[in-house]
This record gives sequence, structure tokens and C-alpha cells, in this order.
Amino acid sequence: MSQVSFGIVLHGSESTASFREIVARADALGCDVLAAPDHLGTPDPFAVLTAAAQVSDRLRLRTYVLNVGFWNPALLARAAATVDVLSAGRLELGIGAGHMRSEHELAELPWSGHRARVQQLERTLLAVRRHLADPDHRPRPIQSPIPIAIGAMTTPGLRVAADHADIVSFAGLLQLPARPPGTFTIASTAETERRTTEVRELANGRPYRSDALLQAVVIGEEPEIAAARLAAAFDTVTSERLLDTPFVLLARDRAHAAELIAERHDRFGFDCFTTHQPYLDCLGEVIAAYRR
Repeated sequence: MSQVSFGIVLHGSESTASFREIVARADALGCDVLAAPDHLGTPDPFAVLTAAAQVSDRLRLRTYVLNVGFWNPALLARAAATVDVLSAGRLELGIGAGHMRSEHELAELPWSGHRARVQQLERTLLAVRRHLADPDHRPRPIQSPIPIAIGAMTTPGLRVAADHADIVSFAGLLQLPARPPGTFTIASTAETERRTTEVRELANGRPYRSDALLQAVVIGEEPEIAAARLAAAFDTVTSERLLDTPFVLLARDRAHAAELIAERHDRFGFDCFTTHQPYLDCLGEVIAAYRR
């Protein structure tokens, strides 16, 4: 099968021992990327990745993704370079426009409309790249350049990703109109095809990798049954939509899961699949089946 990588988003742990256990298990199961989110209520992403680098000397380490409104470009460049050095060159710097107004208010940071946040995203990532490319920057990162991942699902955000990203991270979540920020539905197959095609056309031949965030992974259950159960938890998403999205993986068995990964790789160009920490063991089954 074609080369595909897999990642896990680490949400936290209760102790040093459990943290080390989770990272070591992700490594042992064959994950390629360990990712840390950037939300108030979760651990500091750079601290998490620095600690993970001391447990695994193989996993790539990705911020997934930073809220641009939380970061000053010079300080962000410093943090990124530090983690890259301490991980021997394994950082992937993921950044996005942010979507949680309540977190900005809690942090006493300004909140702008979506287009303004996307413009800030582009300014920030370009400034960070300039800082890191400066031969006098200290610390000096190991990688030159550090790969940039941009998380987006809207046309303005995807345009920035197509222009600049080394990794385009598709979360699959779409803001519901006239609902509070952070109220999402999930992209259908047709919507995903439209958006991945949009990025490919905007990139105009510029190479990039493409990551899909699987919001849930269920193995060993009929997809219709799993979708009905998940829909009860996702109050803004129907079971029909969960059966018609590439951002949830519902498979009867491991072989079926491997088939779905291959299909989504071929159809949408996804070459990395990432999911949340609670689904780590299920992801391990997917990895084992896909790489047989």
C-alpha cells in the first residue's frame, strides 16, 4: 500500500508515569506523530512535546494546532526552535486561526472576526519563518526549515494553507451558521472532495502533505450501529452524516478499516490520519492492519 502515516492527539495525563506510558504506547503501536492541542484546559503544548521527546526518540512532534491569537511571532519562534533542538529536529509547527472565543476572553486576549484571524495567521507564520531563517536566531533549530502545518477548513484558511503549508491539516469540522463560535457539524464526503480539490488547485503544483483528523475511530462494530451511538453524543451531527464523512472511521473489522484508509488516501490525498487520545488502541489496530 502507499505510504501513509498516523498520529495521536495527546489530551493530558494524571501523572508523569501515565504520561510516559501513553507516549511509549503510541510509539509501540506504530504511531508516527504525537500531537498536542492548544486550548485552555489542556496542558501547554510545547511542554508536552518537550516531555514526549524524552520518552520517544522516534515520534514526530506536532502542535495541533496553535491558536494564532495566543502567540507573538518572536516568542513563538523561540519556543519552536527550543523544542526542535530538544527533540533533535522532530518538531512540526501546527498553527490555525482559532475558533474558541471564550478561551480568548478567559485569557484576556482580543477576539476578531474569522477573516481577520486568518490574516493574522498568515502574518504570524511568515514572521515566524523569518525569525527562524535568521542565521543569528538563538536557539538555532535543527531543521531548516521547521515544517509548518496549517489547520483549516474554510476557503480563506485553506488559501493560506495552499500558499504556505508543508502540511495541510483538515479537521473536518465546519462552523454552524448563526451558532456560537465552536459549534460544529462535520464535513460530508462531497464537501471534503470540494475542499481538498480547492487546496490542490490553489497550491498549483506546490508540494504539501495532507492530514485528516479522525474525530472518532470504532473497530469491530457495524458502522450503522456505531454511527447511531456516536450521534447521540455529537448533538449537532446526525448518524447519516457520520456514515458520510471521511473524518470518522467506522469499520466492521481491522481489514475493513485498512480498506477505508486506502480509499481516503486515494480519493482525497490524505497521507496522514490523526485521531484523539481515547482512540489510541483502535488506531493501533488500524495501523497494524494497514501495514500488514
